[in-house]
Amino acid sequence: MPEIGIENGLEIAMNVSPMTPQLVSLRSLAGSPGELYDWHEHPFYEFTLICDGHTKIAYPPGWRKAAPNTLFFYKSGERHGAQVPPGQKPLFCVIHLEIPPETLELLEVLNADDPTKRVWKLTADQMESFRWIFFQLMKERNVNQVHQKEATSAWLQILLLNVHRWALRRNGPEISTTVKASPEVRQLWQAIYDTVTNPNESPSEISSFPNYDSVRHAFRRTFGCSPREMLLRLRMEQARNLLVESNLSIKEISERIGYNRQHEFYRAFRRRVGCSPSEWRANPVGQRG
Repeated sequence: MPEIGIENGLEIAMNVSPMTPQLVSLRSLAGSPGELYDWHEHPFYEFTLICDGHTKIAYPPGWRKAAPNTLFFYKSGERHGAQVPPGQKPLFCVIHLEIPPETLELLEVLNADDPTKRVWKLTADQMESFRWIFFQLMKERNVNQVHQKEATSAWLQILLLNVHRWALRRNGPEISTTVKASPEVRQLWQAIYDTVTNPNESPSEISSFPNYDSVRHAFRRTFGCSPREMLLRLRMEQARNLLVESNLSIKEISERIGYNRQHEFYRAFRRRVGCSPSEWRANPVGQRG
């Protein structure tokens, strides 16, 4: 595995043609011991960061062990998957994105033909930066604000440039992301996400989170919305993920994220995303949501 921090390489000049990556979907996935994520592929790019546990990753060369703090970058159309070993509970931070060809050509590390050259071990500081950008993307994705699409693209640009710089130069400067989310805020966000992805979890359990009354204020400062508002928005994000990555019917997806009536899910999805679930499934990159 090549370590982040290869000494030689070209820096990207900042006067290059505009970079306009687009976010397709993102999710934080808590793996269970023995769980299998079967081989799959999709027509867009993917970052997968392994946190908090060991796992096995399937990618074009085959299966390999992956320790915590390992970052993978998959190109469009590359088959990949994962399997969680017994006794392990890794957390996967997954970002699906569309990258213009002219942008990818400038990022030679990410554009490497050899998939083994697109696997890196992050330092603790790099991990914090990646996860902070992940949370900012989630915030932009799920909190309605002016220039939302432009801000999301800007965060993706920062992520791409940082990963490229990490890979090119040991201890080189990164684009600052300043404040980091506190561990308590991250844990509350994960608890909310677990509620969304587990249909057996009750939303009322969020309020039983340790020190909820104090943490929720820090949560609002970080994400710009309350934990309960984030729960509603993450349901739509989970629906987008399932539409892209699964063969579940729309009825099954609506039930999985907590809607007993399919027509209510349709209305909520269109209101949030700007198109129907069927339209999103057919063309996730081209939709504006």
